[in-house]
Amino acid sequence: MKLQLQPAAAGLLALLAALASPVVRAEPAGAAFPGNEAVRIVNGKRVVEEPPLTAAAKRFVADGGKTMPPAPGSEVFMIEGAKGVMECRGVFLSTTGCLPSSLGQSKRSRFWTVKVNGTWQHCESRAPGAKCEPASAGVPGGMGTVE
Repeated sequence: MKLQLQPAAAGLLALLAALASPVVRAEPAGAAFPGNEAVRIVNGKRVVEEPPLTAAAKRFVADGGKTMPPAPGSEVFMIEGAKGVMECRGVFLSTTGCLPSSLGQSKRSRFWTVKVNGTWQHCESRAPGAKCEPASAGVPGGMGTVE
């Protein structure tokens, strides 16, 4: 005897399987970028994937290079890290080149480095439908959105 599931029962089983999955995407709290796939909840813990280093950044870091923190009012790259949203001078997280986000406290031009649809992107704002460019294309031309 073969067991046949009714469509509603099959849908319910799929929903239950999805709910039981230990990995979910974390929804942003506060100043985060909505839909950033680099931030997930795994077994109840927040896990953040950092953007990959470019070849030039790898050489710079390997040679002991230190990035200066962003100057007040300068353009920054907003990158989600283990400690929350950071404002970085470059397109990668750095202990010396990033500061905690000042979003909502100071206005400055901001690009968002996020993972969307499985690829790293530089987006001009957090707004739905914002212009994004692949991070592999390098540092985006033009200014990010002043927020």
